[in-house]
Amino acid sequence: MLLDTNVVIFLVTGSKALSPALMQRLSDPEEHRSVSLATFWEMTIKHGKGKLPLPAPFAEEPVEAFEHWCARAVIDIVPIAPRHMARALRLDFRNADPFDRLIAATALCEDQELVTRDVGFERCVGLRVIAV
Repeated sequence: MLLDTNVVIFLVTGSKALSPALMQRLSDPEEHRSVSLATFWEMTIKHGKGKLPLPAPFAEEPVEAFEHWCARAVIDIVPIAPRHMARALRLDFRNADPFDRLIAATALCEDQELVTRDVGFERCVGLRVIAV
């Protein structure tokens, strides 16, 4: 499963927005969890603009904080590959947000379900969505 940016933020901040069933699935050692590098990029930009408050380690050392959060939760970081970008350009998806398009394309290319709170992803043809 590929975690959307909002799910990563919920995990990092300890939000109660994630259902107990999803939290159980996320903590299952048999479940493969990953996150696109686009999520880190999105978090960095929004945090830098003051639109996304994150715990202190992120402000001082964003790379180390993100890598630590992912390692602690056993979440693989998926690099942005040219095939992800090419797929994002061809998506049958009306969402213009470049991060959403790249994250959706990554889930499709990697054959993963996308875990998200954003119901707009359900309009992306071929994308399997796990709604939070």
